Amino acid sequence: MDQFCPICRTPVSANPRYPKYLCSDCVERADDGSGNRLIFFQSSPDGRYAARYAVSGESYASHECFVDEQKCWADEARFGGVVVQLI
Repeated sequence: MDQFCPICRTPVSANPRYPKYLCSDCVERADDGSGNRLIFFQSSPDGRYAARYAVSGESYASHECFVDEQKCWADEARFGGVVVQLI
C-alpha cells in the first residue's frame, strides 16, 4: 500500500490507522494559524499529548494546527509519540 503526506505528497510509511498523517518536514512547519510555529510532544511517560510555541516555549492548549494554511489535528499516537493529520 502506498501512502503519501497529504500536504507535500512525499512518500511516508503506510499506516492504515492514520491515512492522512503528515511527514516530519510538514509537521515541523505546523503553526497556530497566525504563523506562530508549534512543537508537539508527549508530556508524560503515559503518552499525553502536549504542544508549545517554538519561540516562547509557552503552552499551546489546542490540538488544531495549520500547515501551509491547511487545517490539521495533532494528537497522541496509539503506541506513543504524536501524530499530526490533515482534517
